[in-house]
Amino acid sequence: MDLHKLKEVENSTTTKIENSSQGNSSTRFFFERSDDLEFLIAHQFEGFDDFWELPRDFVDDVNYRRGGWSAVSKLVLPDGDAERVYYVKRQENQFRYSLNKPLGALTYEHEVVAIKRNQKLNLAAVDIACWGIKKGADTTKGLLVTREIADATLADIIASEPDWSALEPILYQSGLQLMEMHKHAIQQGALYPKHIFVNPLTGGIQLIDFERSRKRASVRKAIKSDLEQLIKRLIAMPDNACLALLRPYLQDHGKLVNELLTARAS
Repeated sequence: MDLHKLKEVENSTTTKIENSSQGNSSTRFFFERSDDLEFLIAHQFEGFDDFWELPRDFVDDVNYRRGGWSAVSKLVLPDGDAERVYYVKRQENQFRYSLNKPLGALTYEHEVVAIKRNQKLNLAAVDIACWGIKKGADTTKGLLVTREIADATLADIIASEPDWSALEPILYQSGLQLMEMHKHAIQQGALYPKHIFVNPLTGGIQLIDFERSRKRASVRKAIKSDLEQLIKRLIAMPDNACLALLRPYLQDHGKLVNELLTARAS
């Protein structure tokens, strides 16, 4: 495919490279970043099927639910003297229903919308390389390709048994960014330590797994849902470190946070 034939979507870095219909099937496929577009096309990854037909060497167990399946594989490609790594999420017939989508949409479609919403607001999220939907007579397939995040997860940091006192300023900066997301009443939906990537120098974070992300009716509801999930999984983190991460919430939501911490201690 010639690069000059690719159509740039106005006011966006998103580039649509495939929008086709044939018989009872239709495919929509998009690149989100021009550098990924050029790099992946140079490695013969031009469209939906190039990713879908990758070997099914999944990094975790296949998720069977909602009448379909989903799984993630790792794609490692040469990049000069180095490598570039992507994670390829494939999904088939796993639908989520809502007032806006009464006939259902793949949960990956919801995830793409949620990630792009965070990015538009300059909030923590993973970088999407490309994504797409392929609909057939009996199946709907979804594809989401994201860039590898170089930083360690909070789960990795906990397992390494670090000097927590030295990490408190970093954790505070990470908490500030979580709070910034919640100020928009956005619930991430899977705020687990393994989904929070932390820059060890700045405390900057990136988040993955937005399938269950949604806007809540209030900031408090978004905070409660996410922090309830997170705090339960911070048992191995000492109290001073946990408080450093949650300190940005204390001024306006101290009572709620203290209730959640009390539940953690019981």
